[in-house]
Amino acid sequence: MRSDAGDCLTVRRWLPPLLWAGVMLLVTSVPGSAIPRPLIPYDKVAHFTAYALFAVLLSRDLAQLTGLWRAALFAIVIAAAFGAADEWHQRFIPGRDTDLADWRTDFIGAAGGALLFALYRRDRRARIASPR
Repeated sequence: MRSDAGDCLTVRRWLPPLLWAGVMLLVTSVPGSAIPRPLIPYDKVAHFTAYALFAVLLSRDLAQLTGLWRAALFAIVIAAAFGAADEWHQRFIPGRDTDLADWRTDFIGAAGGALLFALYRRDRRARIASPR
């Protein structure tokens, strides 16, 4: 049973995804000349991981407001939109540029994170509902 929607909109509940979005925005605001060269080969892994975690955090909170699968879908859409806005924002950072491949990796990471969270939560609920 879901609680009142007002209870789900508390700052404390939404703080983790908001803080993570802030961390991602902060990291992508670093000028290209300040990025250590050894990290560059791991660029796509970092994008995938960051957006997978972002989608998990979003899904967790959105699932309090709506169904599990709808929450996963909304989390993917929100994370993909945030990734697109972040890629656009990087156009204005010296030494950085907009990269469609980065956004695609953000989207795939968000989809993976949201779907894994939904499957985990569904499995967990099933195990709780039918104890051995």
